[in-house]
Amino acid sequence: MDERLFLQRVRDLLKIFLTGRIFKELYEIKSKMNASTQNSDKAFLTEKEQEAKISVVIPTLNESSYIKNPILSLKASPYSNFEVIIVDCMSEDDTAAKARKLGAKVILSKKRNAGYQTHLGFMAAEGDIIVRTDADTIFPQDTLIKIARTFEKERVAVYHVGHLYYDGYILLNLLAHLYDKYWRRVWRTTGHFIAVRKSIYEKVAFKPLAKGQDFDFGKRVCEIFGDEAFAYDPNTAVLISSRAIRKQGLLRYILRSQGSFRERVSSNASS
Repeated sequence: MDERLFLQRVRDLLKIFLTGRIFKELYEIKSKMNASTQNSDKAFLTEKEQEAKISVVIPTLNESSYIKNPILSLKASPYSNFEVIIVDCMSEDDTAAKARKLGAKVILSKKRNAGYQTHLGFMAAEGDIIVRTDADTIFPQDTLIKIARTFEKERVAVYHVGHLYYDGYILLNLLAHLYDKYWRRVWRTTGHFIAVRKSIYEKVAFKPLAKGQDFDFGKRVCEIFGDEAFAYDPNTAVLISSRAIRKQGLLRYILRSQGSFRERVSSNASS
């Protein structure tokens, strides 16, 4: 991470603690977590309100323990006009079989590359709106409704939201909340939730070999269409697992993600 950026975020954290704003931020985290887990109060939608078909694409590799999370949470939504597409990279477990049993469409990929798998799923999608997500994501029940209503605005090309960790400790969720609320730029799309208008994706597709594929996608959309093409809602959070952070360690995870971002920016600047 850039040293100046790191120091600025340390100062932000100190200010939040010293001014007592920490209690407000913790309350907001609790509210977002509750909103992500409670039942939707919109029990009925008309056919007209569900005209837009939404395709949800999930690249997988040995995700048997997690794959039910996104599929079951989406099926709990009152919004019914959607499909789930699993792009599985020859898993050695029963990921594909479990996904099919839960009603998902399964595509097999011979390449172990999340960007390539995402692209395969997007090309097979029937929806006018396509969502890229991860196998461990849990969606609030009103997510599909928010997606459809957001894309009613013609200028919106990409919609994305914040995140919290359903198995994370309080400091981890505090950092996730602060990143989404204060530090995340509007084009910094992340793999746990990127909703894209299909007509836009045909112009700006995922690059399988790009480092930091999710950031790279958002940056290229921004370069072509500008910040106004993004609808970003940090007050809505999908729930994800902290497994990558547990595996790498928090500091290494942050430095690695920021390092990939710097390399991508340097590459773009020199091209």
